[in-house]
Amino acid sequence: MMQRIAKAQLKLMKYGAFIGIIGGIVSFIGPNHHGLIKTMIGVVTGCFLLGKRLPTALNETFDATQEIMDRLDDSFMK
Repeated sequence: MMQRIAKAQLKLMKYGAFIGIIGGIVSFIGPNHHGLIKTMIGVVTGCFLLGKRLPTALNETFDATQEIMDRLDDSFMK
C-alpha cells in the first residue's frame, strides 16, 4: 500500500516539476512586464502538454490514499 502511495506521489512531483519548469521558461519570453501572466500561460501549456497523464496520476493518488482515509474515518467514528 505505501509503495503505491509513494509511486503515485513521485509521479505527481515529476509532473509538478515539469509544469514549473515550463512556467519558468515561458516567463522569460517576451517583454519584461506581466511576468505573472506569462508564467500562468506556461503553467497552462505544461498542463496541456501532459494531457491525459495528469488526471490519471491524480486518480491514482486518490485511489492509493483512499484506504488510509477510510481507516482514519473509522477511527474517528469510534
